[in-house]
Amino acid sequence: MKSLFFVFCFIFASLLVHGQIRSKDTLKLIDAESKKPIANAILITKHHQVYQSNLDGDLLFGKKFKDSLTIKAAFYQDVNFLYQKQDTIFLKPSSSPKILGNKEKNKLDSLILKASLLKFKSRVVERTKIDPQNDSLIFDLRKSSEYKKYKGSTDQVIIDQIDINGFDQIDYNVIRQNIVSYNLFQNKINFLKDKIYSALGSTRYRAYQFYTLHQDERQTILFYKSRQSRYAWQGLIFMNNKTDAIENYTMSFDAEYQLYFMSTFESFNQFPLSQELYIRPGYGGEKLSFFGGSIKLGEIQQSSFTDEPQAYLSHLRVYDDISDLDETTDNTIVQTKFYSGKPKEINLWQNIAYEFMTEAPKSGQYVSDYVSNNNLSSRLRRRNAFKRGFFPINFADVDLKRLVKLNNYEGFRFGLGFQTNSRFSDRFRLGTYVAYGTKDASFKHGFSGGALLNKETNTWLNVDYAQDINEVGTNKYMTDQRAYSLFEPRLVNITYFYKYKTVGLDIQHNFSPKIMTELRFERSEIEQTRPYQFESSDGILKDYKLSTAKFGLRWTPNSTHLSIDDRVFLQSENSPTISAQVEQSFSDVFNSDLSFTKVSAKFDYIYQHINNHTSELNLEGNIGFGDLPITHAFHALPNSPNKEKIVNRFSVAGVKSFETMYFNEFFSSRQATLHFKHYFPSYRINRFMQPQLVLISRHAVGDFLDKFKHQEIEFKTIDKVYNEAAVELNNVIFGFGLSLAYRYGAYHLPKFEDNVSFKFTFYLKL
Repeated sequence: MKSLFFVFCFIFASLLVHGQIRSKDTLKLIDAESKKPIANAILITKHHQVYQSNLDGDLLFGKKFKDSLTIKAAFYQDVNFLYQKQDTIFLKPSSSPKILGNKEKNKLDSLILKASLLKFKSRVVERTKIDPQNDSLIFDLRKSSEYKKYKGSTDQVIIDQIDINGFDQIDYNVIRQNIVSYNLFQNKINFLKDKIYSALGSTRYRAYQFYTLHQDERQTILFYKSRQSRYAWQGLIFMNNKTDAIENYTMSFDAEYQLYFMSTFESFNQFPLSQELYIRPGYGGEKLSFFGGSIKLGEIQQSSFTDEPQAYLSHLRVYDDISDLDETTDNTIVQTKFYSGKPKEINLWQNIAYEFMTEAPKSGQYVSDYVSNNNLSSRLRRRNAFKRGFFPINFADVDLKRLVKLNNYEGFRFGLGFQTNSRFSDRFRLGTYVAYGTKDASFKHGFSGGALLNKETNTWLNVDYAQDINEVGTNKYMTDQRAYSLFEPRLVNITYFYKYKTVGLDIQHNFSPKIMTELRFERSEIEQTRPYQFESSDGILKDYKLSTAKFGLRWTPNSTHLSIDDRVFLQSENSPTISAQVEQSFSDVFNSDLSFTKVSAKFDYIYQHINNHTSELNLEGNIGFGDLPITHAFHALPNSPNKEKIVNRFSVAGVKSFETMYFNEFFSSRQATLHFKHYFPSYRINRFMQPQLVLISRHAVGDFLDKFKHQEIEFKTIDKVYNEAAVELNNVIFGFGLSLAYRYGAYHLPKFEDNVSFKFTFYLKL
């Protein structure tokens, strides 16, 4: 029955948050100097009842009180008074409240540890409404799930019913989006698309300063606020001193947007009871929307100021039928599962809770007409495909990466590629492309086909054929995720390619959602585009045939995944990412000319600092031995055109390339590279200008065994450490920025300007 009480409070408090009612038993708390409302203040009665103020500074009374009352707020003087139907009370600022002592700190740590170790399952029903107030276009999402909480931060949501007003089918990108995190004891929790440090997480003392706001025999109430002055996150933690449990946890934010969140817990074992969230527009500058883009449905706030009516988000999640989990180990395979279905009539709650959770969506026909007239389902599908570099047309997707390219060998490369999508088949896929280079005046083409052998493990059997060109010395990982960018920085300046004809057969298989593997067999015919000969064990070769086998593995230990109808999708890819690949070429197999081995591995790690700085580390190692030709050797991703003056080398800076290393300057049969970037928080001027400073340090080392075997070509080796330092100012305007890099150390060149790279950057968030 406690859940019913909190659900009732949710409905009534939401009216206050939206400013729709002002009860005669409501007090407004105002800063006596700034005249601004005071949130996260508490009112304490003689009988130790506690009431909390919301974002408007409103304190809602459950009844009239005749005894003396006390108001406490962090950084304000306490107020003792007799309630006489006052409307407003002004609080005077004071010095800092009592900083959290060791006794309270130890108790908080103990309760958080106790709660984080809980293992339970629960039926969860939730509803989200985004109401534009002056419009009938109300976003209304209902969801019913089974929630499983394992030891630590591991959890799983099994969604059995979901519905969005106006939509007949729900896209998987909608299913995977949580309005607010289920588990509040992990390091970060999400509100819509923002990830915020939790005051109940492992980094709580680095992210927040804690104070003791009130303490008596029954309870201890803590106030916390962000240590970083630029962030306005704060809230309260209510600890029950008699049952040793956290009863309530709140968070609030009053800046670009306004947010209030409260979670209630069972008083004895700290099982969650409910989570309530309200979001409304703030002073602007950040777009808030469920769908994003230009879609009005589900929009709370635009990124720029507007006179259009703004919307309010109200979200309620209630936990019911909670029981312990019997499993002794955490065996979750995917974090979110979905089984198709629309909400049935839910009869778990009565009274006002029943009305909120089960009432029919309002303006149903109006929203349905909007969804239909604006073709929202297709728009969402196209937008999600565009992020991956595709444009869907009925049962096939146009490959945007193949339309237009530019490089020094082909000149302009015009192409067209297609790949079938799920409308064609969920179990089979076909693809093809054709391209033409204006400078080399030749066509390239390819085709591929695949069959899904197992949905749950995403096992595909694929065949393909291609006749095309490839950059000399490049090393691609088969398991890398497809990346799409409007610009491919290095491609414009590449000068050294080789031609190939390849027939391949591969098997893709996920041993778990976190471990992706691929096994590929390939036969290739290699043809040179410039003078080059290789002295192999069997003689000198210009062109050659290769029969190879490759095995690649990609491990993302902290990623989360979504399962829909036994098909697993990536939900969120979190750092780190570890990739490895082995390639073996066999001589005398299908007339292959060379035998060599290549081994590669890389480690990518991103660390988010408490102060919103970000550090990124990329470490990679490659080694090759045997009869390894220059075409299949390694380079360190150089990105400096072979031109004398800095102004002539002005081009686009890459994401993970050496900006001062000249094309074809170095090749290696074994090498190691290190890239380190540190991102400062971006400074928002407006939606088009958000400059961000980035400091970069790059290093490479390697050598080339049997360099003499490579004839009619000149290149150097990096047997000493190659060093480069760079600074970038990104997103200065419309995604464009500037990059300045300097080459120093063992490979510093005599002429100063030859060591300098000055380029522009381009980062567009799609």
